[in-house]
Amino acid sequence: MNPQDQDKLEASVHRLLRTLPERKAPSGLEARVMAELARRASLPWWKKSFVHWPSGVRAGFFIVAGLAAALVVAGVFVLRQSPGAHEVTAGISTSYAWFTVARDLVAAAGLRVKALVATVPPVLLYGGAAILALCYAAAAAAGAATYRALVVGRVAQ
Repeated sequence: MNPQDQDKLEASVHRLLRTLPERKAPSGLEARVMAELARRASLPWWKKSFVHWPSGVRAGFFIVAGLAAALVVAGVFVLRQSPGAHEVTAGISTSYAWFTVARDLVAAAGLRVKALVATVPPVLLYGGAAILALCYAAAAAAGAATYRALVVGRVAQ
């Protein structure tokens, strides 16, 4: 199909669609929507999303959350340094021996990969990274061009 025929077809379909009457919403829909909007507007701030909280409360939340995270990290550090930590660790390691085996296997695989990567010249690693970046950029450019050709061109008409 040539572009002129397609333009004529689009114009005739557009004219035909413009002649159709607009569809009415079901009765009561507007009232239900307005009632829901009013209900959401009347909610207290703590029942709304985080964006609607007052800025002072948001800052306080971040401070309290940071302090809680620091307290957990400090607690774990203190428990790890305590005299009874070795007995607890020994008890856990006997219960979860599979975890120790899995950790050792992952560590051994990591050492193998590290040794393999160490044998590859850095020029090849940087070249591979550059090629991957170029491929990513090319895919993004192709997607943008396709979008522009298919969507933006139709909106302008």
